[in-house]
Amino acid sequence: MSFKSYLVSKDLWKNILFAVAGTFVFLLLTMLVIRIYTNHGKSFAVPDFSGMNTEQVEEMVELKELQFEVIDSLYLNNTEPGSIVDQVPEAGSLVKEGRTIFLTICAKNPEQISMPKLTDISYRQALNIMQSSGLNVGQVTYIPSEFANLVLEQQMDSVEIEEGTLVNKGSFIDLLVGEISSGEKTFVPNLIRVKLEQAKQVIAESKLNIGAIIYDDSFTNHEDSLAARVWQQRPEAMEGQKIDQGSSIDLWLTVDKDRLKEAN
Repeated sequence: MSFKSYLVSKDLWKNILFAVAGTFVFLLLTMLVIRIYTNHGKSFAVPDFSGMNTEQVEEMVELKELQFEVIDSLYLNNTEPGSIVDQVPEAGSLVKEGRTIFLTICAKNPEQISMPKLTDISYRQALNIMQSSGLNVGQVTYIPSEFANLVLEQQMDSVEIEEGTLVNKGSFIDLLVGEISSGEKTFVPNLIRVKLEQAKQVIAESKLNIGAIIYDDSFTNHEDSLAARVWQQRPEAMEGQKIDQGSSIDLWLTVDKDRLKEAN
């Protein structure tokens, strides 16, 4: 049989049809297996585990055919030790069966750190060390000294605290800072729409102190506290206005977006 005759023969076209059909069936089977393997189209919302303990979480994930893993702990005041304070993915996220949910729980005891040495260095250096160590600035008191802006003493609860002493992470440390002349003044920083932690840092760098912190009625949970921003301050930041170093600034906080828009 000539090649030309073979091209128009039934055997050739029959083989081509078989090949095409076989490829089509193979692709269908492959897609079906992938759909089954990935559980295609079968996803559901992640439950909200906040406030639960690990035993309650275990019961919940078994019902949803999920898994969970505790990856971190965080000490929070006024929160039940062992309860869930954060989760990834967030509640409401769509996931498939078998997904692992990563949880952060409230630690039973606060994390402790060794108290760093803050004396005999500049006030700004002390602030940087405290920030990197997870400590907060308490009251800053300026006292007469021949060394301006030098930290002369570090205290906790009005008692001098020595280097190496174990303290809770997040503790407030009071500083006694030297100043050559009394009556030094500083500009009032504008803290409107600034988050609380950033506001604390700015106030400390301005050689001022945190006064009262007032939360409005927009707060409902711990996450709101983390997202809080300043919507009012006293004294206000006015152009050219200065106050004595060591003075306090009162802050009003909110998570109400409308109130923040109107703040000035």
